Amino acid sequence: MDLSPPLVIDSATYAEFLGLWEMGSFDNQRLGQAFYNHFRLHRLTDQALLQGLYEADGKKARTAISRIFHLN
Repeated sequence: MDLSPPLVIDSATYAEFLGLWEMGSFDNQRLGQAFYNHFRLHRLTDQALLQGLYEADGKKARTAISRIFHLN
């Protein structure tokens, strides 16, 4: 059983990211890759929760984001 608390991202900040995504601001990137880079997730010490996010695209990326992050 996973007891790690989800990571938190402000819902307005996430909505802003999605707006940038829809406008095509992340050329040649998968959704998970763009999310990972935009929020500078490489700076997190524990990358275990983020496993597979960078490689994910579309619905798989959105599912991973909602599993890993709590929108506040």
